Amino acid sequence: PMSVEKKLMFWSLWCLCAWLMPTTPAGATHIVGGELSYTCLGGNEYEIRLTIFRDCYNGNPQAWFDDPASIGIFNAQHELVDQILIPWDEMLNDTLDPVLSDECFVVPPDVCVHTTTYTTTVVLPPVAGGYVLAYQRCCRNGTISNIVDPLAVGATYTVTISEKALLECNSGPQFNAWPPLYICVNEPIWFDQSAYDADGDSLVYRLCTPLAGASQADPMPQPPAPPPYQPVPWLDPPYNENNMLNGLPGGEPLAIDPHTGLLTGLPNTIGQFVVGICVEEYRDGQLIGTTRRDFQYNVGLCGQATAAFFAPEVVCGSLEVAFDNQSQYADQFEWIVSQGGVVLGTSADPQPVWSFPDTGWYEVTLIASSGMACADTFVR
Repeated sequence: PMSVEKKLMFWSLWCLCAWLMPTTPAGATHIVGGELSYTCLGGNEYEIRLTIFRDCYNGNPQAWFDDPASIGIFNAQHELVDQILIPWDEMLNDTLDPVLSDECFVVPPDVCVHTTTYTTTVVLPPVAGGYVLAYQRCCRNGTISNIVDPLAVGATYTVTISEKALLECNSGPQFNAWPPLYICVNEPIWFDQSAYDADGDSLVYRLCTPLAGASQADPMPQPPAPPPYQPVPWLDPPYNENNMLNGLPGGEPLAIDPHTGLLTGLPNTIGQFVVGICVEEYRDGQLIGTTRRDFQYNVGLCGQATAAFFAPEVVCGSLEVAFDNQSQYADQFEWIVSQGGVVLGTSADPQPVWSFPDTGWYEVTLIASSGMACADTFVR
């Protein structure tokens, strides 16, 4: 077997909404997406980087990140050459924030994604036909809308390193950013999914069907199964590689510009959808490698802060009035009570009870916001 140096680096990010839980090999719903990439360090040494995403809201809380993660190295004959076992280090962490297309939109509370990245170095001598590296994990989210029986479908994250790439110390392309976790139904998608290539090779982007892998019986295979790998089963119709998001007539299918990597579309269906992107790397007109990623789009309603309240227009027998705050997607409030253009008082209480100085007609204004620059006003 080839040598594997014990140089390990690790980055782990998770949402602040969850407590740390022990690792378990449970075959449970949780996989959201991932990718596998490589960088040539010289002297036949390569840095291997595996990034995995898990759902921390819909996923089984016991289905944590693998410790260790197993990456199989296969030759052109699909024979296992080596297995890399990378331990998981939970100490370094950060928050993965959802980003919406409009700063006034509010993300629902049921969107939560954890991510972790395993990194190690390995020696890969040049070999006829190159290598295929693969990691497998079961299972995907049971809430996915566009594939058949998602609870029984796992994931394979793989990257090919061609013979030419090995001989020329090639580094695979690295995606510049992860897609947004949450997108708004009936709002256009306009997201840069381009990648950076350190060698200046030509990159061609295309949508591709994500790969299945592992099983409920063997959710965390060590080592992974050899190629070739099977695609996930689309729920077709209406979903397929040419229509990954829209289950209803209309809208615009998800598409990617082959030259720029710009991801566009107009989703018209609420749900969770698995999406795949492939980046093909060409040098001197020859394909020297393919990098894949798949991810899960959460498509839903995007709420904006809306101010509203109820109070009786006429109150008899008391100068005290309770206001029923009926605002939506807001957590900060400013109440302003005035009479004849003169402000009598303000309150930040979500559900205030106001004591008026005397009988008469008063104007009450509620300004509701979600803590950002966007706010809505209601007056009565």
